[in-house]
Amino acid sequence: MAGFHLGVITDEISQNVEDAIRIAKQYGLDGLELRSVDGKQLHRLSVQRLEEIAAMIHDAGLSVCGLSTPVFKCNLKNKEEVAAHHRLLRRYAELARRLDTRIIRGFSFWADDRDFSAAYPDIVRELRRTVSVLEEYGVQFALEADPSVFATNGSKVAALVQEVSSQWIRALYDPGNNMWDPEGELPYPDAYDALRRDICHIHVKDAVREQGRTEAVAIGMGQVGYERLLARLAEDGYDGWLVVETHYRLTSTLSEEQLKRPAGYGFSAGGEEATVECLEGFLNLLGQHGQKIS
Repeated sequence: MAGFHLGVITDEISQNVEDAIRIAKQYGLDGLELRSVDGKQLHRLSVQRLEEIAAMIHDAGLSVCGLSTPVFKCNLKNKEEVAAHHRLLRRYAELARRLDTRIIRGFSFWADDRDFSAAYPDIVRELRRTVSVLEEYGVQFALEADPSVFATNGSKVAALVQEVSSQWIRALYDPGNNMWDPEGELPYPDAYDALRRDICHIHVKDAVREQGRTEAVAIGMGQVGYERLLARLAEDGYDGWLVVETHYRLTSTLSEEQLKRPAGYGFSAGGEEATVECLEGFLNLLGQHGQKIS
């Protein structure tokens, strides 16, 4: 049986790392994934503050399981933006080393007027340019599907990862994001089967899609189908991270802009209660199916 490592993205709870640590300890989690803290994206924090954050997490007996970065959420046609994001990638590689993690989440550029096949060669070129930096710092770039970028689903992420063909660029599987895929790829089994050989990291959220509209819900209450997915992950021997990325609030709805660029106090408002509900639902699912958390 696979031994999953369970984590949560801190700003889905609060902009205060102490709150995320408290929830992680309360629910027996193994680690925290960082995206924004103190109202700022990680790369805008001081070295001193980053060292304080690392020490707090370490002292709590937790790991930093990854950095949720905005790398390559930029305009592929704009050379200056692309160059800035290559610099941003190096900055996050430095932060990953400082925070003792090996996973940097990133994307495949804002979708524009081209279709995926037309942009594909340019995306592959830019991803290949990252390999030397990733190798230098010993970190993996986990490419994630997102409805706002060119690779909107697992099949497209798999095509890019396999074309680049580097151990330093792998796939982040987020079955919940498939619920927003404009092409309607099924989170499981379709997206999973496309990505299975290339997965290095998994985000967990749930949603319901009805009449062309998608709404985030608590984990286990949506249409992703985590019961079957968890059984398949165990069967296939997945022993990596399952990181809760709530993207759901009890008394409000995150805006499209907040979903595209999650960060800051407004994004985190109401997050703790919703994340607690998601964690309880997800842990219940894991327990029902006899899954072990390492």
